[in-house]
Amino acid sequence: MEEMKDSMRRANHVDDLVHRTDFPFIASITSHPLPSKFKMSTLDSYDGMRDPCDHIATFKTIMHLQGVPDEIMCRAFPTTLKGLSRVWFGKLPPNSITSFQELSKLFVNNLVGGQRQKCSSSNLLNIEQGENNSLRTFISHFNSKTLLVDEMDDKILLATFYNGVSSNLFIHKLYDQDPQTMAELIHSAQFFMNAEDAIIAKKKKKGE
Repeated sequence: MEEMKDSMRRANHVDDLVHRTDFPFIASITSHPLPSKFKMSTLDSYDGMRDPCDHIATFKTIMHLQGVPDEIMCRAFPTTLKGLSRVWFGKLPPNSITSFQELSKLFVNNLVGGQRQKCSSSNLLNIEQGENNSLRTFISHFNSKTLLVDEMDDKILLATFYNGVSSNLFIHKLYDQDPQTMAELIHSAQFFMNAEDAIIAKKKKKGE
């Protein structure tokens, strides 16, 4: 008997969650029919700790690939939220959202604390390849930092990369090939990274 009551309570809870998901939207959004081939987004859930603009942009790209209308975008978006962002959504007033554009603005404005902090290109000059760091580790770290810099061009990226890398053999190779873009540089680095990985693996094997 208790198991049956627990099952009913869980069912009612699920129904309540479904109702709350549609709660802030006007009737024309909640009543819009779901496309027959619609697939829910596989986007990582947003917890309020990352840039809300990035989350919105990625979600819109996924939805536009399916060609879904604005109404379905509104109803699907809450499924990508969790934690603080989910709490924020649950507090939106009834019948207050009339479009995805409106929902997007509210989302960004209220979760602005998670936006990426813009970084000056001069900060890249502080990135150096440590004595014990592999070329692959350095490039991975360098690339992650460049993502924080807006409007960065290849000339500056190449200059800051040369400033930070300490692998002499690779530096000679770069001056010999003279890459003009970061893509060309990474392509040139691939051989050295693979060779370095093999050497490191061999040393570890000998150590064992």
